[in-house]
This record gives sequence, C-alpha cells and structure tokens, in this order.
Amino acid sequence: MKIIYTGGHTTGLSPDAVQASINAVAWERYMRESQPGYLSARDEFFVKQQQANEMVYVWDEDSNVGAFEETDEQADISNSDTRIGNQKTARQKKYVKQIPISWEAFKTDMVGKRERIGQQIGDRAKLTQDKNTILETYGDAFAGTYNTTPDGDALASNSHTTLTGVNVDNLETGVLNADNLWTLVQSLANQKAQDGEAGSQVFEGVVVPFILYKTVKETMNSQLVPFSGENQVNLFDTDYGTVKIAASIFLGSTYNAATNANTSYSIISSNHMVTRRVLDGLNMDMIEPKYTANDTYVERARYAETRFFESWTGYAGSNGTV
Repeated sequence: MKIIYTGGHTTGLSPDAVQASINAVAWERYMRESQPGYLSARDEFFVKQQQANEMVYVWDEDSNVGAFEETDEQADISNSDTRIGNQKTARQKKYVKQIPISWEAFKTDMVGKRERIGQQIGDRAKLTQDKNTILETYGDAFAGTYNTTPDGDALASNSHTTLTGVNVDNLETGVLNADNLWTLVQSLANQKAQDGEAGSQVFEGVVVPFILYKTVKETMNSQLVPFSGENQVNLFDTDYGTVKIAASIFLGSTYNAATNANTSYSIISSNHMVTRRVLDGLNMDMIEPKYTANDTYVERARYAETRFFESWTGYAGSNGTV
C-alpha cells in the first residue's frame, strides 16, 4: 500500500509559498498587416486621403467642357455649356474607446497590463479603420448600402448618368480570369467623362477579397495565359506589369455580408475617387484620478473620419457571378 505523506512543508499545505497568483499572461500577437497585398485604410493609392476641418463635407461633380466642333469659315461660333451639379455630402463619424484603470491596479501592475492596453488600443484603432473603410467603400461597391456616387448609384453600376445625360456602365459579371479581367480593363479604357466624351482610364490597381489573391496573382504574373493549354503571351505580365494588387479579408464573406462577397473584384486607375477624409487621427489621453469621480485613471482614445465615393471615375468592378 502506497503511503501518502501529508505533514511537514508541502506544496499542498503551503501553496502561497511556492506559486504566484499568475506566472505570465498569454498576450495575443497579430499578423493581420503582414498578409500579402494587405489593403489598409491608410494606403494612399487605393484610398485617397484627405484632411478635413469640417463636420460635413459637401461637393459637386464637374461636367467638363465637351469636345471641339468643326466650324466653317466665318461661321457663328457655338457656345459650350459647362456646369457643376449632383451635390453630395459626407458627415464625419467619431470613434471613441475608454478603459478605466483603478488607482490600485495602476500602481501595482506586476505584468505590464497597463502598457499593453495602450498597444492594444492602437492596434484595434487601425483594425477598426481598415475594416470600416474597406466595408464602406470597395466592400459596398456593388450594393450602395453605405455610400453611393453623386448620381445616386452604387459605385459599380450599369446605369451611371453623367451631368450631360450620358450613360456610363462600369459593372461587369465575369468570374476572375484573364479573359474577364480584360473585359473589365476595356470597360475602364472606354469609360466616358462627365461631358460624355472619352475619359479613358488606365488599369493600374486591382482589389480582391483575400480568397481571390492566389487567382489574381497567377493571372497577373504568369508569362503565358494562366489556366490555359495555349502557348500565348499573357499581356498582364507584359503591358500591365506594374499593376498594384491589394487584398483584404474584410472583402470576403467571413466579414462582409454583401452579396457575392467572395467573387467580386475591382480595378482602378490612379484617378479613382474612393476617398477617406480624416478630421482627426488617433490620439490617446491618460486622464488622472484627480480628474475623475471615483479615483480612477482613464485611458481614452478617439479619432474621426468619413469614407465615400466622390464619383465613379477611374473605377470598374465585376461581381464575378458568370
């Protein structure tokens, strides 16, 4: 029979002598921004950055001046109209996070929790900025739930109307492959300006949900036409070799409830008007106990911004359904 000793000095009799309340904290670490092609709200190519000093931003679209007309010798010269219109507004949104830290916890922190709170606030601010910006712009391009263009349509639409009454179609339906991407590139190249004349935008960037990142890389970077038995040159690796590729998990169905989230993709020129307007970037304050009613430190952080489409210019998208 095994003898169990219960006397003397043991870990069971004196637990406080041999263990701390905790030995470590399992701090989470993140690699979100290390994903290839990570699309950030602060990326100046894919999201135009503007500094704001107003709560409500108001703008009009411009109609341009139209093409020249042939005029006979000494004939009366026709006047050309030019105007602005389709007024649109975007209101600033403030985001705030506040975490109270008792005076006692602040003074006796043994594991670095209060310093970690500041780091976590910074990470979650960038996460919130990226998530909201992407969901309310590229993630909303086909529905117009959060934002529409000044003519009242979703960013990707087959019924855009210029100020001169001309229809513009920048919506396609083909799944992501070389042929359908070329169809979308042609849509961008043929895109008309507000005066109904040729605007013609150059394909310079593509935005996809992360699930399509492999497909778009293979389509863009292959020397020969990808997924094809034909030995022909892939023009996206030749003529369009400098196209920027951006992907986001927030465009996929895990985080995006939009219809066809996993199949939709967008292309842009550098003249696109997907915009983020910032009133105030992230700032953090530590409010001391003497300024609070319950003798508590308060970590408070805030920022204010808005996201919108100034126009449909320089954008074309496909919902990838066909």
